[in-house]
Amino acid sequence: MRITLLSLLFLYTLNIFAQSEGRLVRGTVSFISAQNIYIKFENTTGIQVGDTLFVSRNNILIPAVKVLNLSTTSCACTEVNKTGLTLSTPIYGKVKEMVKPAQPSPGKVEEPKSANDKTITEIGQFEKSKMTKSHFDGKLSFSTYSNFSTSMTDHRLRENLSFNATHFNDSKFSAESYITLTHKANEFSSIGQDVKKYLKVYSLALKYDFSSSTNLTFGRKINMNMANIGAVDGLQFETTHRDFTYGAVAGSRPDYFDYGFNPSLVQFGVFAGYSKQSANGNVQASLALFNQLNNFKTDRRFAYFQHSNSLIKNVDFFSSFEFDFYTLKNGLPASTIDLTSAYLSLRIKPWKTFSFLVSYDARKNIYYYETFKNQIDSIIDRESRQGLRFNFNFRPFKNLTWGGSAGYRFQKSDPVPSINANNFISYYQIPGLLVSLTLNATYLKTTYMEGMVYGTSITRDMFSGKMYSEFQYRMVDYMYTSSNTKLRQNIGQISLSLRATKKLTFTADFEATFENQNNYQRLFVNITKRF
Repeated sequence: MRITLLSLLFLYTLNIFAQSEGRLVRGTVSFISAQNIYIKFENTTGIQVGDTLFVSRNNILIPAVKVLNLSTTSCACTEVNKTGLTLSTPIYGKVKEMVKPAQPSPGKVEEPKSANDKTITEIGQFEKSKMTKSHFDGKLSFSTYSNFSTSMTDHRLRENLSFNATHFNDSKFSAESYITLTHKANEFSSIGQDVKKYLKVYSLALKYDFSSSTNLTFGRKINMNMANIGAVDGLQFETTHRDFTYGAVAGSRPDYFDYGFNPSLVQFGVFAGYSKQSANGNVQASLALFNQLNNFKTDRRFAYFQHSNSLIKNVDFFSSFEFDFYTLKNGLPASTIDLTSAYLSLRIKPWKTFSFLVSYDARKNIYYYETFKNQIDSIIDRESRQGLRFNFNFRPFKNLTWGGSAGYRFQKSDPVPSINANNFISYYQIPGLLVSLTLNATYLKTTYMEGMVYGTSITRDMFSGKMYSEFQYRMVDYMYTSSNTKLRQNIGQISLSLRATKKLTFTADFEATFENQNNYQRLFVNITKRF
């Protein structure tokens, strides 16, 4: 679901002071787009839509982002404070849990601790607490995706089951899973005949902790230190010594077509990482070397390097590179050194109310195994990702935010450069109405199309944050330059999210697209039960 920046700012003012105490869970920034920031966790159990996530500055938790949407292992968020987030920045969430009160030793009286002292203790002992506490949580959800048009109707059902069992029965074993079953309403009888077509295992792993710093994982899992290679089926070894982390991976890649187990896609590699908290932020670097095979023949051999730092106050730098060391020349294997992927970003906040980011993206395009984006959102996402990009955010008044971005891309395969630009203005907590309003416009010019998208959205929180609603309207006016065919759409969207109980949520989203000859409607309904 597409939710604008304004909704986050509105929710932030209502809920930031209501964050309850709880254990800390740690994630990292995995991707930054023009509108959202994506946070990767080992699992998101205990995190809910509307929660505030924090960064640590000098051992003090500072509100950073608000959760808009989440899956089992990641959250889509928007900033509530300009804290200079970059890729790999550590992010902390507070998860509620029932904790038995500690009993002071006989004859001793516990001295009260301030909230900041508790925060310092929690961050300093975060990794240790994961080792010593036995914890189980999970999530079961049921979703329906319905598409209606003048020519066809399609209904899809999806059941999700995920859980995370940390040191069950106080042992050194932990387990995690994220499993989905997706099918049409009339395909129940076919599931048993072709399970791999409908059942997808995105994570299913068992971990054994030799100590608080060394562990071995078996099964399917995405390693946070090597997220760029995706899921690994096999063994993953990892050990930490002070500020350094080392590890090795041996196994295979999921099948390209059905995401099942494919032992012929062997891969193995090693990685090393360094992370240290400085006075101004986090300093991080990692290096991974990998060899991937196809039908037991080398298919790719490459190195991945990533570095980020905040050594200068209010300045954040991030870079990542991939180098390939293997190629085929005249059908014969040969060694080479080719830069096949690069990303650089520099974020500067010269004043409290203003920040800007300059980035260069030469990474490969992302191909989604599963996506529910509509046509225009898919086009914008694909065409605006690569190239040189500039973003800015200005907050001249407490309730007013103005921001935008501009991108330029020129590739050898493109006859002409691609240009994109976006501008938005948001006002939240409109007096008397208690709603938030955002106006935005997006311009896109590619080798095959050119046009504008104009939009507005209104959001509101109700019933002390238990219900969230949004209305959104967009007008699409594009021209396919090669055929002089126009794409004109009016898109309306209504979203509703209700937290019925502490662990039961209901979400509904209806989107209608109107064209000259065709009309399309999409309905998404979800019920999620946490346990």
